[in-house]
Amino acid sequence: MHPVNWARFGLLAALWGCSFAFIKVSLDAFAPLQLAFGRLLVGALVVGLILAVTKGSFPKRAVWGHIAVASVFGNVVPFTLFAVGEQHTTATIAGVIQGATPLVTLGLAALAIRTEKPTARKVTGLVIGFVGLIVVVGPWRTDGFGSIGGQLACVGAAISYAISFVYLRRFIAPYKIPALAVTAAQLTSAMVITGLITTFSIGWDLPGELTAGPLLSLLVLGGASTGIAFVLMNRLIADAGPTTASGVNYLVPVFSVIVGAAALGESVTWNVPVGGAVVIAALALAEGRLPLPARRATETPTAAQVPPTPNREASIPDAPTDHTGRADRTQPVATQEAC
Repeated sequence: MHPVNWARFGLLAALWGCSFAFIKVSLDAFAPLQLAFGRLLVGALVVGLILAVTKGSFPKRAVWGHIAVASVFGNVVPFTLFAVGEQHTTATIAGVIQGATPLVTLGLAALAIRTEKPTARKVTGLVIGFVGLIVVVGPWRTDGFGSIGGQLACVGAAISYAISFVYLRRFIAPYKIPALAVTAAQLTSAMVITGLITTFSIGWDLPGELTAGPLLSLLVLGGASTGIAFVLMNRLIADAGPTTASGVNYLVPVFSVIVGAAALGESVTWNVPVGGAVVIAALALAEGRLPLPARRATETPTAAQVPPTPNREASIPDAPTDHTGRADRTQPVATQEAC
């Protein structure tokens, strides 16, 4: 993965790592659907402003059907379900469950995208990363795990994110739309859908008192952890693929623990740096930055047995092409998350 994408990867993890705390505080005043609508409204305004400043435009009408589907699975469903889940289970368990998103994405991508077949390296890295995630959050240190219903809501959110990752890559990437345009359209579509559902289901009467804390948390959650974060995620999926991009969910709990210690005075025990090191090493392994253990050779291949050097261009059958038929690697491809 390119160093620029690694930077996006880390920034996205930091933004989403703060989102669980913002959700918790916002729920003091808002119901889950109201919270989902509020963060989508703020996020859509932020991304729309960026789109206007950069003189971009919304996608053509032909792709809006796919964008609406992606917005349901990538925003409406997971935003609502994580808010519901955090009403009935701990943030630690919600983080662990979200950490399963890369594994779910790996399986779905293998079924839906022929260029995203699982390799031994990716499977090994993702499994080790999930183990490191468990060590980071340290579920043995919690007082309780909350209700089954809350945990199942978080499971549904993680699955929904995985579906959106794959759907964006499979059905929207071929249009070669800039990631910023897709993000603006996706958040706008999700905002309208969530607003309609909220209006005709629970209405707009707040269940709690609207004080400065919940309001500020909602604004930051919408502007940074939704608007800016989904711009980063869509670009990562376009550049690195859904499986690699979804791996950001492994680092989200790491940042969540760090933010909790710095801002809320929560203690940091041995498992945080140890688990964080495991997560980072696992991601490096999945990306080819670390070698897999070498297999012991049973025989020396002869010259006739040595396979020819593969043609790198031919090994990427789905690479977009320009009008000359050559692979076009400069045009950004839009595709999509977590929290």
